[in-house]
Amino acid sequence: MAQFIIGNAFGKIAERHRGLQKFLWRFDFVAVWLLVRVFGLLPVDAASSLGKHFGRLAGPRLKRKTAMYRENLSRAFPEKPTVEIEQLICEGWGNAGRVMAEYTHFKAIFASRDRERLHVEMSGGFTTHRQATPPAIYVGAHLNNWEMLITALNRLEIPSVALYTPPTNPLLAGLLYEYRRDMDCALVSRDRAAREIIRHLEQGRSAGLIVDRRLDTGPEVPFFDISKPSTMLPARLALKLGLDLVPTRVERLRGAEFRVTFYSPVVASDPRADKNRQAQDMMSQVHQHFQNWISETPGAWFCPQRIWPKNALRRSAGQFEQEVDANAA
Repeated sequence: MAQFIIGNAFGKIAERHRGLQKFLWRFDFVAVWLLVRVFGLLPVDAASSLGKHFGRLAGPRLKRKTAMYRENLSRAFPEKPTVEIEQLICEGWGNAGRVMAEYTHFKAIFASRDRERLHVEMSGGFTTHRQATPPAIYVGAHLNNWEMLITALNRLEIPSVALYTPPTNPLLAGLLYEYRRDMDCALVSRDRAAREIIRHLEQGRSAGLIVDRRLDTGPEVPFFDISKPSTMLPARLALKLGLDLVPTRVERLRGAEFRVTFYSPVVASDPRADKNRQAQDMMSQVHQHFQNWISETPGAWFCPQRIWPKNALRRSAGQFEQEVDANAA
C-alpha cells in the first residue's frame, strides 16, 4: 500500500517533514476508516462492486504506483499494445478496490450460510489437506483476492499462519490487522518472518505465503523469462522441515465468489543437488505456476511495486539454466 493515499501529491515533501507525514497518515486513516465502514454496512456483493469502482477511480491517482504497474505489465506482456496495458491497469486497480471492500466481509464469506461463495478444489491428486500432520506450506500470488488462500485453509479446518506486510502508515496497519484477525489464523509480520513461521510450523500450523514480489537479496528465478530476485523462504522451509510446498491459485468467479485450487506439491528436479540449488529449482517451478495463471487473467494481477530490477534482461529457459549452472560451479 502507498505510504500516502489521499495526500499522495504531497508525498515527497512529507517524507522530509515528520509533522506533515503524521498529519497525512491521520488524514488517510480517517478516509479509509469511513470508507470501510460504508463497505461493512453493505451486502458483500454490493461492497465488492463499490470497491471496484473506488479502486478504478482512486488507484490511477497514485502516479508512481501506476507507472510501476505499467512497467511491470509491459515487461511481462511485451506483445500487448499500450491501450490493452492501460485497460489491464484499470482492471487491476478495480480488483484491488474489491479486495479492500472484501476485508470487511471475511466472516460472511467463510460462514456456513455463504459456503457457495468459496469453492475449494484439488488438482493433480492433491492429498496434503487430508493429513492431520505434518503441516504444509501453501504459496500463492497477488491474484484476485489472494487473502482467500487462508480462508480456504480454514474451510478445510487446517490451522494456519499467514505472512503479511504492514502498510507504512502505522494507523492503517492496525486497522488492517484487525480485519485480518477475522481470517482466524496466526499472523506474522515479514519483519520477523523465518523464525516465527518455523515456530508455528513446529506447532502444527500450515503456512500461507504470497510470494510473487521481488526480494533484492534473493537468488534469481525466471519469471516471464526475466530473472527476478526472489525469496527462497518457502522452499527452504519445506526442505528443512520435510514439508510439502503447495502452489495455490485463487480465482474470482463473479462478484465476491471465489475458487481456490490446491495443486500437487512441487519437488526438486534433482534431489541430489545441494539445498540451495533445490530451493531455487522449486521456486522456479512455483513461479511457472504463477506465470501461467497471470497469463490467463492479467487484469487480476496486482503488481504496483517493481517486480524486476531495472537492468534485468529477458532470457530463454535454456539461457537461465546455463547461468545457474555457471554460478553453482
